[in-house]
Amino acid sequence: MTSDSESSNNSIGRRDFLKSMFGLGGLLEASEASAKPAPGRTIFFWTDLKTGQVGFPTGFMVEAGLPGSVMKIVSSAALIEERLVNPNDTVDCMGHSTIQGRKINCLAAHGKVDAVHAIAQSCNVYFATVSKQMSQALLFEYARKFGFDSAVGSVKSGLFPKPEKSSAWPYVLGLSPNLHPNGLQLLRMSALVANRGDVPYLHSAEENAQGKPRSKVELSDLTWGRLQQGMELAVREGTAKKLDPNHKLHIAAKTGTAPHGNKFQSWVTGYFPCEAPRHAFCLGATSGTSSEVAVPKAKEFLFATEWP
Repeated sequence: MTSDSESSNNSIGRRDFLKSMFGLGGLLEASEASAKPAPGRTIFFWTDLKTGQVGFPTGFMVEAGLPGSVMKIVSSAALIEERLVNPNDTVDCMGHSTIQGRKINCLAAHGKVDAVHAIAQSCNVYFATVSKQMSQALLFEYARKFGFDSAVGSVKSGLFPKPEKSSAWPYVLGLSPNLHPNGLQLLRMSALVANRGDVPYLHSAEENAQGKPRSKVELSDLTWGRLQQGMELAVREGTAKKLDPNHKLHIAAKTGTAPHGNKFQSWVTGYFPCEAPRHAFCLGATSGTSSEVAVPKAKEFLFATEWP
């Protein structure tokens, strides 16, 4: 975890937060920021789901990295939509499993989990097990559907893989070094889940979005429903349960943690209120796990003001 002094330095504070909401820095400015990521730094983005306007602290970089378990949203979409898994079927998670000669670990033994609970608990064993028959090509197709290979506004896409002769499961778990979406791409992914596949062109305040194409993904109601249920359950009792413990904002979210050198980096992304979504958000932490850093920091930002 970051120290108190680091936390103070990394937080933009209530006044700066409010200022940034109404005087937004440009996406291009953020994209071209020259400073290297500082250890323990966090980035926070949010968007209005009706207008597509994006807000973030002025001058912050749009950083990319391993998505970790956030990628399980895309993986779930592919598995359920292509009927490679019955979302009601369960996998027995004992806390670890061996898939194609590699040991897969979970933070806990989750017991019998279906698709929704696997998203909520971020069960590695479930996803590695059910994705055995999924090809890389299929997973990449769905990653493209969710915009992991395309720019957001004037910000270029993060690293997107080329087909290779290897298993799909490292991509399913968001742990392949060849896939590095940036924070805005993860924000757009959550926005698509919130709006069931129809999101305005994401842009900052100074960009003219008139006539720009919307982001659209066509999936069945069953698939969208399971994705939303999993993200809602993650906040109620899963990996993001400390994000909105009193359910004031009615948040739906997905967390992700991945190796970063000999440490970790993490994300939490989602939308609210889950009954009638108006905002989506994404926070990335360059140092620390989602439970240690990303979720607590996102909670700070989300509860720093009253949302319209």
